[in-house]
Amino acid sequence: MIKVGVTGGIGSGKTHICKLLELMNFSVYYSDTESKRIQNENADVRAKLIELFSEECYTEEGLNRKFLAQIIFSDPVAKKQVEEIMHPAVAKDFTDWCAIKEAEEERIVFIESAILYESGFDSLVDKVIMVYADEDVRIERSMKRDEADRAAIEERIKNQSSDKDKRLKADFVIHNNPDDNINKQIFEIIKKLY
Repeated sequence: MIKVGVTGGIGSGKTHICKLLELMNFSVYYSDTESKRIQNENADVRAKLIELFSEECYTEEGLNRKFLAQIIFSDPVAKKQVEEIMHPAVAKDFTDWCAIKEAEEERIVFIESAILYESGFDSLVDKVIMVYADEDVRIERSMKRDEADRAAIEERIKNQSSDKDKRLKADFVIHNNPDDNINKQIFEIIKKLY
């Protein structure tokens, strides 16, 4: 089974690409979504986060995202501590998920992750697809999607690792600007993977 990472900066359209892959009957592991599930369901993760940041980390509904976000965005050490808890937990969950997919005889699976390289998840995959879009396009998409102002999106882009680095490391690059034919690019990559 071939495992493929799909990465790209905010607003690049990596989730849209993954939704298209699902329409083509490929399985996609969405690391951000699964990370949120793990934070709520994994007793070990829960205990470690409470140990670090107090009971206030969780409410009756689950993880207190606002509380945790305030801590990690103002304290790089705390952010690193959370990553040291979450990245191995997500990596294990992805590995377990892959074992199920392999038993179901799937030939290619995908993992979507904005922080594929930063988290070390690139070591769990055989190939990487980088989804690339011009910065202005990314900003416009993100402003619309997140109902955020331009300055907030620009700040988030500034805090992500550069697209140039990711493009150099990736096996494939999908150009996802409005005039790009993404379906054709996806089909070309799938042909190469088979």
